[in-house]
Amino acid sequence: MEEEKTQKQGAGAKIKGFVLSVLGVVKRFFVDNWKKPAEGNYVSSREVVCYSVGGMGVQFIAAMAATVPLNASCLLLGTIYGITPNEFAYIGIIQALVLLVFQPLKAWLIDNTPGGRGKARPWLLWLSVPSAVLLSSLAFMDPSWDHMTMVIVVAAIYVVMNWIYQFYYSQYTLLAYVISPNSQERANIITISSIVYSLAPTITSAIIPLIGEAFPLGQRDPDLYKVIIPVFCALGVLFTLLTYFGTKERVIQPREYKAKVKFWDAMKKCVKNKYLWIINITTWFQFGRIAVTGMITWVYVYILQNAGIQSLMTLVMGTASGIGMFVAPFVIKAIGKRNAAIISNFVAAGASVLLIAFPDNLPLLFISCYLVMFGIAVQIITQPAMNADALDWQQYKTGDRYEGVSGNLGMIGQAIAMGTGLVIPAIQEAYGIGVGGDYEMLYDAAVRAPMFRTLAILAAVCSAACAIPFFFWDLSEKKHGAIIEELKLRAEAQNIADGHAGESVLSSGEALSEEETERLEEEAMQQLEAEAAPVEGAIEKQELLAAETLGADGAEIPAADNAEKEGAEDTALTDTEKDGEEKK
Repeated sequence: MEEEKTQKQGAGAKIKGFVLSVLGVVKRFFVDNWKKPAEGNYVSSREVVCYSVGGMGVQFIAAMAATVPLNASCLLLGTIYGITPNEFAYIGIIQALVLLVFQPLKAWLIDNTPGGRGKARPWLLWLSVPSAVLLSSLAFMDPSWDHMTMVIVVAAIYVVMNWIYQFYYSQYTLLAYVISPNSQERANIITISSIVYSLAPTITSAIIPLIGEAFPLGQRDPDLYKVIIPVFCALGVLFTLLTYFGTKERVIQPREYKAKVKFWDAMKKCVKNKYLWIINITTWFQFGRIAVTGMITWVYVYILQNAGIQSLMTLVMGTASGIGMFVAPFVIKAIGKRNAAIISNFVAAGASVLLIAFPDNLPLLFISCYLVMFGIAVQIITQPAMNADALDWQQYKTGDRYEGVSGNLGMIGQAIAMGTGLVIPAIQEAYGIGVGGDYEMLYDAAVRAPMFRTLAILAAVCSAACAIPFFFWDLSEKKHGAIIEELKLRAEAQNIADGHAGESVLSSGEALSEEETERLEEEAMQQLEAEAAPVEGAIEKQELLAAETLGADGAEIPAADNAEKEGAEDTALTDTEKDGEEKK
């Protein structure tokens, strides 16, 4: 009895300790660090909340963009408007060409953003409304239009909308790169924001099927999209304002630094950054990872055919992303971003392999998709965090940051995407899916199973291919920390040289701690003195040589005497040369 009582007391003490620990974390976040960042960090809890909740706005618009993807599983464009998989592929090629052609303009605009309010925040504000309006316009096509007219109009609107929307969406991610110089803090902020903003697509995915029940044709009713897309896009714009007004950008730079990025000069520097190449190469294969998860919509509509179950399963599947993003910073802290990226990709590959053996097993399909979504969610944290580290390394090597121009390396991926974008539609049409606008064969398991197996093979191969480049990543967390300290020291030294000793080395103008400011100022002064010492020595030597060429009264020594002296000092002169000097 005593032993049992002791065990209960021990268990109670552990539970109490856990609860107190959680309450302590909550107190530190919402009270202690609400307006003032924790020691060693740069961002207050209030700003993290603004960034995270504001991100729901970006994700509301993204969720509506996800309802009109360029593939055969799109109910609005595919089932309702009758666009075929091949037509989707051709529109995708045109879209990729436009992104490719205008990417340099986008890059230049980002790196030379006017107004002095940073590189990311202004574009979030300026592009939110155009993205929402153009996206909403896709819901107002008339299904009775001539087919070719429908394809042309949808293609024109989609291509313009997608360029603006992608520009807008990427700036939210870019803001995470520059919100803090601390790599671990960036990863933590990306995690918190990802968990919070993932509520937006989870809400829309759960609500849309239920709203669809109020329409005669359910999710295949065109009027449904005339309601949900404009409403959620409007919410998106409103939430985006919270991010714009509630956050700051913190790049380490001297006070008088002015970015004047020349496109080709920046490109020459970026192509030498192996870390940017590693990240970009992985993106070439990411198209195939979602080959498995893309089946889910068809399972809901053509197999389950139950809005209630679809809403429930959507909520369950959504937890995969939440859990993946939640554990990511702990995994990063334990094994580093590199290893986290490698392992999460192999998790997605292994999960896809399960479906190769059992392609029509519904429980296994959901388990496989869940694990793939979990693996991808971890990379939602690791990839932007690693990209930000790569840009810090770029600044360390060349003195400038190229958040915009570095994106031009992705132009190769966009060119590749024009080909890879045809792979999944080609597989679908090979099994008769969407040919002539017909998707009814998805009701037939004999057609579904072999197609699901082929898509699972593609997903497994591409997931493994995404992991391989990270084996060459050697920018450790320790190495990155040293780079940040060096950048601070350089910025402080430049501030001293410019007459701004002790002033902020952050683009936001915020002061570092008094202790760190004093340390940086002292180390920067030592660095400047060390750099000045050889110069002063060279000047003294020149003055000494100049004095030696003058007489005691300041008159110049006669050339003959001087020549004799030079001849005596030059041990390399031959005897003949010496005789010649004496005769002179």
